[in-house]
Amino acid sequence: DDIFDQLKGAVVETAMEKHMWEDKASEMLRVIQLNTLEDRSVPDKQQWDGAIRFLEESLNEKMKANENNLRQVVGPGWYERWASWKSATPEQKAKNATKGELEKILTAEADHGPHLSYEEITTVRRNLATQGVDVDNEAIRETWYLVNRKHFLQRALQRCYDCRRGFWMYHQGLESELDCGDTVLFWRIQQMLRVTANALRQQVMNREARRLEKEIKEVLEEMSQDKEAKQKLLTGRRVQLAEELKRVRQIQEKLEEFIKALNTGGHD
Repeated sequence: DDIFDQLKGAVVETAMEKHMWEDKASEMLRVIQLNTLEDRSVPDKQQWDGAIRFLEESLNEKMKANENNLRQVVGPGWYERWASWKSATPEQKAKNATKGELEKILTAEADHGPHLSYEEITTVRRNLATQGVDVDNEAIRETWYLVNRKHFLQRALQRCYDCRRGFWMYHQGLESELDCGDTVLFWRIQQMLRVTANALRQQVMNREARRLEKEIKEVLEEMSQDKEAKQKLLTGRRVQLAEELKRVRQIQEKLEEFIKALNTGGHD
């Protein structure tokens, strides 16, 4: 009933503000999560494949976001400029040239760290200057962050693809060139999320639902004693009609008292 919509919303909001998760439940959940994360042994191929899908989806999501950010920095690519008649700004053109120089660094050193050295920045600026492009150090670092992030995500995604066939070697404990540490990590995260969801579900069903129900009843009791809150929260056409009927009934009672008084006076 729409009469109670505002009241229900206010009750839920107030109850949620007052509700506090039990301390012992939070501590128990933390212990469960830590114990689950300690397990580093993926038991079967099905869970291995599930972890790889989880990792792949996460990496692709990050890749897409990074590509969008990179496109905003360096402008549209050749095909988009040709097909959609879009053009890059002078700043985007400068950063696109910077991107080309930075990609050369990663090609020469695939395991490059997350930061550029002063010498590398100086070399990039000098190479760009020979092309007639003038950029400052901050523009190089900004572009490097996105270019290096793309390189890192691409390598992680390739490892993910390679590890699809790596479960048997992992399970047998054999030495190999495959680095599937990311897969194992995401399996542990996946297990932790599953165990956490189960623990939260049990806690809600066993304890929190009853505690929240009690708190909602207390809030309703408090609001029932608050005349101003009832006037503010109980609204709608039916409430207006009820108030009008109440006033009509009061007027009718007054009229009846008046008529009764007239009749009594007439008999006298």
